[in-house]
Amino acid sequence: MTISSITTSRAYLTRQLGEMNDMLAEKTTQLARGKVGTTYGDIGDRRLLDIQLTQKVSMIETFEQTITVSNLHLETMTLALERLEDIRQDSKAALDSNDFVLRDSGKTQTQARAELLLNEAVNLLNTEVAGFYVFGGTDAVSDPVATMDLILNGNDSVDGLRTVMSEYQQANLGASGTGRVDTSALTTNYAPGPIPTDSTFTIAEDGAHDFGFDISAVTSGLSNVTVTGPAAADPDSVDIQFTGQPALGEKITIELTLPPDHSETVTMQFTAATSSEQDGDFVVGNDLEETAQNLRDTIAAEIEKHAQTTLKAASDSWASEEFFSTFAGEEPQRVDGPPFDTATALLGGGATTVAWYTGRNTATDDPRTDKNAVIDSNLTVNYGVRANEKPVQELVQALAAFVAADFSGGTQIDEEYYNTLSADLRGYLHPEGVDQSGIIDIATDIAITHRTVNLTEDRHVQMKSSYVGTISDIEGVDKELLAAEILQLQNNIEVSYRATSIIFNLNLSDYL
Repeated sequence: MTISSITTSRAYLTRQLGEMNDMLAEKTTQLARGKVGTTYGDIGDRRLLDIQLTQKVSMIETFEQTITVSNLHLETMTLALERLEDIRQDSKAALDSNDFVLRDSGKTQTQARAELLLNEAVNLLNTEVAGFYVFGGTDAVSDPVATMDLILNGNDSVDGLRTVMSEYQQANLGASGTGRVDTSALTTNYAPGPIPTDSTFTIAEDGAHDFGFDISAVTSGLSNVTVTGPAAADPDSVDIQFTGQPALGEKITIELTLPPDHSETVTMQFTAATSSEQDGDFVVGNDLEETAQNLRDTIAAEIEKHAQTTLKAASDSWASEEFFSTFAGEEPQRVDGPPFDTATALLGGGATTVAWYTGRNTATDDPRTDKNAVIDSNLTVNYGVRANEKPVQELVQALAAFVAADFSGGTQIDEEYYNTLSADLRGYLHPEGVDQSGIIDIATDIAITHRTVNLTEDRHVQMKSSYVGTISDIEGVDKELLAAEILQLQNNIEVSYRATSIIFNLNLSDYL
């Protein structure tokens, strides 16, 4: 062998050692990273599939972030709605028409319970999750529902529910407190001498408006009594004329309707009797004038009693309905006054009345669309809820109207007013003919959305696992095989180093 050949061999061996060292470094890096390389070019012809799957995983992770937030919102909503439904059930028990017990504060013990439930309901409706008010649509940047005190009492700038209820009571009861219906004094004609020949009184509405009672019908079975009207006019009236004495046991019936739509009827029946021991009995007197006066007084007293109880309760329900009905931008209606006891119309009161709900309130047929989340490429879920939706509004309305009512007189009339109002407001909490509450309907919408989100999340987890597994197969390495290759390389390098060392230590004298 020539010296030039030895030199060439040494250069070759050096190059081979370098290449093996580079390969060892590369495989050691692959073993540490668990991947075949650092660029898509290292993958080979499967790099396009790898890129597509990586993009899908990235999209799924974005959807998963949205789902995490949505689940938090939905779980919070579900808990709040469940408690609101419990409050509705508890409120039905609190508005007990058979539990009129006044406390030292002037409120009934049932009002005290209702106040606690109202305060809790308001707090629930102001539930906030990381800046999102779950009952405020999407526009709420602060509590969407006013405090209980502001709702009931207002402030220096706007009126609360108590003021609105007072104005409606004045408008419906009228100055005389008889429901805007007046019973006139008797007009009696006499024969020559002191004997009356006929005696007439009139029951009349005080004007053309929707406030107070409306005279619907008068049905008379009284002998010697002529009834004229009502004529279905507005204002309407009825004349009751005695031309003689009725027989004992004969009856006359008067029907009045209640505001605001005058579809609910109050029926009063009066019976000719020898005494007035029974409610509705009027005494047949010594002559027709005395009998007419007795019937007139009995009717007037009964109308006033119903005005202070049944009509007053209907007025409170009407006032609270106008105060709380603000969904989709509806404006609360106020009595056009003062004076209120002679008012004949309503007017918009948005600027002068407490805005009890200040969240998103645009016109819509579906408040669920207020809040949405994109949880998959072609799947968007909606789960907006507004505190002024009818089922929730009616819960707050019923409790607030009951708390705001004044039964502090403690009289029999106050108790009857209490009984009627509590029964009316219970109708808001559980409308007749409705199988389940509207709150449950909202909760069902949310539960369906929550299930959709959870099922989508499960699908994302499965798909992501599949994609990640395939990516791992493409980009990953067989660590056991790689470890064996590294060990083999280390052995080869070690042997090569020894061989190279021997060759590098050769000189011409050794060769010769």
